[in-house]
Amino acid sequence: MSLVFALFLSSVVSRAERGVIIDGGGFFSDFAKAEANRQLLELGLRFKKEVVIETFKAIPAEVSQGVNLQDRAAVNRMFEVWTLQQAREQRVNGIYILLSKEPAHLQVIIGNDTQRSLFTTRDRAALIEVMLGKLRAKQPDEALLQGVSVIASAMKSHVMDRAQPHVQNRSAGEKEEPSPWGWVLAAVVGFLVAWLVVGLVRSMFSGGASGATPGSGGGFMTSLLGGMFGAAAGMWLYDQFSGRSSYDSDRGDYNDAGSTRRDTDYSSSGDSFSDDSGGGDSGGGDAGGGDF
Repeated sequence: MSLVFALFLSSVVSRAERGVIIDGGGFFSDFAKAEANRQLLELGLRFKKEVVIETFKAIPAEVSQGVNLQDRAAVNRMFEVWTLQQAREQRVNGIYILLSKEPAHLQVIIGNDTQRSLFTTRDRAALIEVMLGKLRAKQPDEALLQGVSVIASAMKSHVMDRAQPHVQNRSAGEKEEPSPWGWVLAAVVGFLVAWLVVGLVRSMFSGGASGATPGSGGGFMTSLLGGMFGAAAGMWLYDQFSGRSSYDSDRGDYNDAGSTRRDTDYSSSGDSFSDDSGGGDSGGGDAGGGDF
């Protein structure tokens, strides 16, 4: 296990102890939090990125100081700056989602490496749309669980997209460039299998009738083991010369699905979900963050 992955696993375990959902605002039921936590920790282990969801009852006084809360653009900018600060302080390597009750607002942060490999700004727009719809309908548990589902689907989709060309190219290469040794090796394997069958038949009809004398080197088990060894050796030779492996399947790059690189910058977007808020994503576009 590499040092980078060990450090990531330590981070995941640390977050698991306190939960990746920090519901200070009291948005969600215990059941919804438990289910979402389970899914998010699985995603973290699989894709080597984390999703942190933090809720607040109100904006801290030091954050809202000097901000005109009646000015929607000023409020959006305040949440944008605040969530970027929260993501940096918590050293989030993935996605950070902030929810506030007063004023009612949702903000989503994506790390730069995460955005390149697993969760794009388009995915974030879909996530915000789904969560805002449920929050405006007073269904916070559904907003949480469906939001987690959007994140999981997007990450899996991007991994599949990266793996598919590799699988297709390899399959095309196998069809276009068949091994010239293929028919020879197939014949060798067929001969070994036939030898095994003949050995079994001879052992059953001759070894059992006349009896094998000590030191004769014959007998049923000898033929059986020899045949099995010969067949295994034939398959190994076929694998090596034909350029394929019996243990290699078209799995793509799933064993290295995520990224071991850390996010060093962030982009932010979000919107209000109060009763008088409109639809759409007004979160001020993508705001760059600093390098930690």
